[in-house]
Amino acid sequence: MNLLICNIGSSDLDREQLADLKELSERERAKRILAAYDQFRPRLALPIIAKAIRAAQKHGELARVVLIASNQSDQSPADAEARGLWGKDTLLTAQVVARCLADEREQWHAVPHERIEIWQIADEYGLNRDPSDYDGVRRFFERRLPELRNAYPQATAYLEVTGGTPAMTTGLLVAGTEVFGARAEVMYVHPIHPLPSTLNTGKRLQAGPLRAALRSNVATYNYDAARRTWYEQRTVIIDRLPQGAPEMLEALLAYAQCRFNFDFPGAQRALEGGVDRYGDGRWRTAIMGLYSAVYAPSRHAQLEEVYHGAAARYAVGAYADFLTQVVRLQENVMRALCLERGAVFLDWNGQADADGAKVSRLWAEAQGLVFRGDRYDATRDKIASRTVLRELLPQLAHQRQENLSSLLDDLDRLEGLARLRNDLTHSFKGIHRRDLARCFAGDGADEEMAERILPHLAQILTFVTGHPPGPPPFAAINDLIFSLLQE
Repeated sequence: MNLLICNIGSSDLDREQLADLKELSERERAKRILAAYDQFRPRLALPIIAKAIRAAQKHGELARVVLIASNQSDQSPADAEARGLWGKDTLLTAQVVARCLADEREQWHAVPHERIEIWQIADEYGLNRDPSDYDGVRRFFERRLPELRNAYPQATAYLEVTGGTPAMTTGLLVAGTEVFGARAEVMYVHPIHPLPSTLNTGKRLQAGPLRAALRSNVATYNYDAARRTWYEQRTVIIDRLPQGAPEMLEALLAYAQCRFNFDFPGAQRALEGGVDRYGDGRWRTAIMGLYSAVYAPSRHAQLEEVYHGAAARYAVGAYADFLTQVVRLQENVMRALCLERGAVFLDWNGQADADGAKVSRLWAEAQGLVFRGDRYDATRDKIASRTVLRELLPQLAHQRQENLSSLLDDLDRLEGLARLRNDLTHSFKGIHRRDLARCFAGDGADEEMAERILPHLAQILTFVTGHPPGPPPFAAINDLIFSLLQE
């Protein structure tokens, strides 16, 4: 069941059929008709609403028909100018229309009278009834329309905006679109056309703010919120987008969310299934590049990904998540260097695994390696903690006569941040940029010292990979998303 909401104006009763009343004001004309309704009934026609209700009824039964009318005061004003405006009010006209709609006609199916409502423009106190007050009329609609939306949450709301004052047209259009969202269908009735025009204005008004919200979520790497917005408002967001853009957007948002969470297999799946064909190949090169980046990435590439993830989180002030990436980079740099020097790691089942949680005891003994905790238990495999990796790496370097002291010093400078991350995990403390600065550069460090953490990470990464970090991948992903949102 759907809704039809109509602004009532002076053209809603066919004047040609009521030529004998043409000298009367709108209010007086409707009053005469109501006083002798049966007499006037054969001559009553609804040139605007008849087309709107016929179109709405084709899409299902109407649960409510709401007629919006003006009634600037209950009594005729003494002032002549105010009395002239009062005479143009359409409250009584709405009553005539309501009686007509309850009649079975050739042009429409009768609407039960209990489903027809008349709303008078007014504020919440029954005052400020001026139908030409744009702000007042808009607030009236913003206050009343949610009642209908909440009562009929699944109904399509047909908004007939032809009649009434310009303020009534604007108010119903803007507030109706905002309240009913994608379920709002705006209709305009032209006198010479047999069918109402379904305006795209509603979607257009919604599409701008929704795309802006989507862009904002994407710009701050909140891809999960962006995807929720996409799925909830997809029909509005895609209005007038280029061919293939909606399919590409859906795939890219899924890709970005997975990649930001280091889910490379999920990111691969998001771009598979021939998604590159959408848009007739316009985005194929970009898609292939994004897919290649998550297809079997090397350990160095994954380290760089952690760095870029840290940079993105720092940029949006997600400092707790930033610390997690810092510690992740610190630990995985040491693991990567140990692997390059022959270290053997095991999973919990004792199987060789480069990402395993333990260092093989058999391998360590064969290398003559010693760990500080060995005096307590020298038989079990060692848990590959940061502390163990920090002990292991210089021993392996020494065996190869390498000098990693500078790199180890750089890694050690991250220990304060690692301790801060652990403190946060085991407490309810908050975190500020000044905390990052002091844990990185000392207790007396200025807050701006936090800006040096990312360059420090880049320096470590450059030592390991042999080249500086490349351009941030999420910036490129976001730019592609933004380009797809352009009409």
